[in-house]
Amino acid sequence: MTAYERRDREFRFQWHCHPEYELTLILDSRGQRLVGDGIAEYSSGDLVLLGPDLPHSWRSGPVRSSAHELHRAVVVQFREEFLGRQFLELRELESVVSLLRRSANGLGFGHTECGRRVAAYLADLPGLSPAKRLLCLLNALVDLSAEPEAQTLSSLRLRPLAHPENQRRIDLICRYLDEHFREEIDFVELANRFHMAQAALCRFFRRSTGRTLTTYVNELRVGAATQLLLETDESILDICFQVGFGNYSNFNRQFKRIKGLGPHALRREFLSKFSRQQRVAPLGAGTPTV
Repeated sequence: MTAYERRDREFRFQWHCHPEYELTLILDSRGQRLVGDGIAEYSSGDLVLLGPDLPHSWRSGPVRSSAHELHRAVVVQFREEFLGRQFLELRELESVVSLLRRSANGLGFGHTECGRRVAAYLADLPGLSPAKRLLCLLNALVDLSAEPEAQTLSSLRLRPLAHPENQRRIDLICRYLDEHFREEIDFVELANRFHMAQAALCRFFRRSTGRTLTTYVNELRVGAATQLLLETDESILDICFQVGFGNYSNFNRQFKRIKGLGPHALRREFLSKFSRQQRVAPLGAGTPTV
């Protein structure tokens, strides 16, 4: 079992997987979370459990310049036998075994009351003694196993890339798209950049990420647009072109397909929710996390 607090000026995109389970709690950060073929915005309080060999990455928002304003997260990685090979065979832990099996597609808990309760004590786990770390992790898994509203993060169980060179290549491709999605992307030029035929690149990307190149780029753009919609008062038309869409109607169509509602409706819903929370917040309360 490994547990640590991650503190960085930014969480840089790194598409990867590993044989351990991973429990990640976001303490102070905002950005996009990619798990398997799922992509979503995350913010402080986000709590997810990932199964072994499930490709994933976090990508934070703006780089923070001050050492006192770092992006922060608690990361706990463990093997199934972290308490011994026979321990999880106990009948009393059947719910935990079921939780671990379901985590093959990634599970999100940050939106639940149970997730918030677990986050409150999981934040202290890295500073505990080794024995108390084990107890804290087991307690978290028992609590989360009883949560019926866990969100499944990926619709596919992607196979990990067996060859290290393929893993390195998909990470480089995703990093390039992550840095350039606001621009017009020519897939022929992209294929040439990575010394592949365009058809081979498209097959490789879909096999590795569970989505097409076009879908992935649209998801990155919609994610960036969502942050701008919620954090700025820029016009929706300006945001459309700023994140890389060249057509306003296509922007609206893709946004609704990915988010389930259009950009106007999302901003209106957020402002309404924010207004209600401000009215009921006590004097001096901070801005609510959304």
